[in-house]
Amino acid sequence: MSGVNVDDRDSRAVPGGSPVASAGHERRASIAVVMPAYNEADRIEQTLASIARYFGEHDVDWPIVLADDGSTDGTVERATTAARRLELPLRLLTFEHRGKAATVRDAMLAVAAETEVDYLMMLDADDELPISQLDHISWSADARTIYIGRRVAETHGSQGVMPTPLRRLMSGTMRLASRVLLGLSYPDTQCGFKLFPRDYARALFGRQWTTGWVFDAELLAIATRVLRLPVQEVEVTWQPRGESKVGASAMLVSGLAMLGVGVRFRLGLYDRPRRPKPARSRLSST
Repeated sequence: MSGVNVDDRDSRAVPGGSPVASAGHERRASIAVVMPAYNEADRIEQTLASIARYFGEHDVDWPIVLADDGSTDGTVERATTAARRLELPLRLLTFEHRGKAATVRDAMLAVAAETEVDYLMMLDADDELPISQLDHISWSADARTIYIGRRVAETHGSQGVMPTPLRRLMSGTMRLASRVLLGLSYPDTQCGFKLFPRDYARALFGRQWTTGWVFDAELLAIATRVLRLPVQEVEVTWQPRGESKVGASAMLVSGLAMLGVGVRFRLGLYDRPRRPKPARSRLSST
C-alpha cells in the first residue's frame, strides 16, 4: 500500500530534554493529557495527584481532558473535586457509554481541534502507568514521531510488576496476530501510555474503524503503513491497582477483530479518513 501524503511541520522542541530549534528560536513542546475513563472513581484522585505533582516538578501547565465513557460510579464528580483541590486545569469530555476505543477516538479528534499543543498523550486514568514516565522518553527531533509505552520489569531504577500468566498469554496472542496480520513488530501494542503528534490526529484517528480492544494495533498499523509515521518505543513500568477489566473472552474477540483490521487493509479502506457520525458529548471546564 502506498503511503498517504500528509503535510509535515518543522521539527520542534522536545519536552523534558534539550530544546530543538524551531522557526528560528528555541522552545519546549507542549502536551495535552487525554485520559479515557470508565468507572474509575476509586483511582482517579490518585491519578490526578500524580499529574499535579509532575506538573509542579516540571513547571508545566498542560491541558488535561478527562474523557468519561458514561461512568456511573461518580468518576466525574470525584475528578472535578480533586482537580479543584489540586488546582489542575481539568476539562471534562463526557460521552454515553460506548467503550474505550470510541471514547479515545472522539476525544483525540475533539482535543486536536480545540488546542494548539504539539502532542496528544493517551494516559489511562488508573495511574498504573504514571505520567512521570514521560521522563523515560528519548525525544526525537522528528516532530512526526509517535511514542508508545512498552511495559518492562525494571527501567531507570523503577520496579514494575509483570502481568499474570493469563494476561501474558493474551498479550502473546495479540502480538502474534498483529505481526502476522498487520506487520507490526511491537511487543506491547496495548499499553495505555502513548503520545501522538497533534498535527496528525485527524489523519490518524479519522481512519480508525474498530471499537474493540485492538484499536491500539489498528492505529499503529495506520500510522506506519498508511501515514508512514515513525514510532518509538518507551520502556515503562506497570503497577496494577485493582482487578483488570479485561476478561479471558477478550482474546477470542480480539483475534477476530484483528482479522477484520487485516481484511480492511487488504481492501484499501484505510487509504482515506472516514467520517463517522459525531458522538454526543459535552466538553466543559471544572
